[in-house]
Amino acid sequence: MGDADAEEVPGWREGRGGGLVRGALWLLQEVGIGNVFTKVQLRESFPDIAQIDRRIRDLRDWGWVIDTSREDASLKQSEQRFVKAGIRVWDPVERKKRLRLVDASPRRIATGGAEFTCELCGRVAAGSEFHAAHRTALANGGRDEPGNLKVLCSDCQAADDSEGGVSELANRAALLPFRERTRLLTWIALGERPRTPIEDIWARYQQLPSADQQQLAHHLARLLNEDSQAEDATP
Repeated sequence: MGDADAEEVPGWREGRGGGLVRGALWLLQEVGIGNVFTKVQLRESFPDIAQIDRRIRDLRDWGWVIDTSREDASLKQSEQRFVKAGIRVWDPVERKKRLRLVDASPRRIATGGAEFTCELCGRVAAGSEFHAAHRTALANGGRDEPGNLKVLCSDCQAADDSEGGVSELANRAALLPFRERTRLLTWIALGERPRTPIEDIWARYQQLPSADQQQLAHHLARLLNEDSQAEDATP
C-alpha cells in the first residue's frame, strides 16, 4: 500500500464505520496480509463489539479472503489467516459500487412483500422475513448475481452465518453414504452421539501417562499376536 493510500485509510482504533470497517482496518494494520490471527486476539481487540467474529466473516462477501482450518489444513481450529484484502469497505464510493451490483438481485426482492420459500427448511412466509446469501462466497470465486444467491428464512440465515454454517453442513451431509447419513440423523434425534466401547477406551487412553500408554500398546500387540497364532493353528 503506497503512502497516498495510507493517508486515506483511517485507523482501526478510531471507532468509525462499525465492526465491518474497523475489522477490515484491523486486519490490514495489525495482522497484515499472509499472517495468522486467533479469535482471542480478535475479541480482545474489539471488546466493545459483541459480534466481531461475524463481522470478520461478513468481509468474505466483500471479496476479502480469510482462511480457516477448512481451507488451510496447517491452521488450528482457533486460527485464521488473512490472505487477501477485498473491497475497501471504509470507502463510501467503493461500498456503493458493490451495493449497486446486489441491488437487482434476489437480495432486494427478499425484502419485499411477496412470499418466499426457505431453501433449507422449506418454510414459507413474507419476503420481509427472508434474506439472501451467497451460495459460493465472493472469496471463493462467487459473484453478486442472482444465480449465486439463495433465499433463507431468518432462522436459517442466522445458522448459516454461524461458525461452520448450516449450508456447508447440509452440503457435506448430502455427500455421506446412506448408512452414515442414517447414523447422523439418529444422533440428531437422540440429541447426543452415543460413544462406542472403542471410542470410550480411546478417550481414556489419551488421559493416561506416557508409560501407561506404552504398556497398553504392548498389551494389545501381545493379544493380537496371540489371536493371530490361534487363528493359524485352527485347522
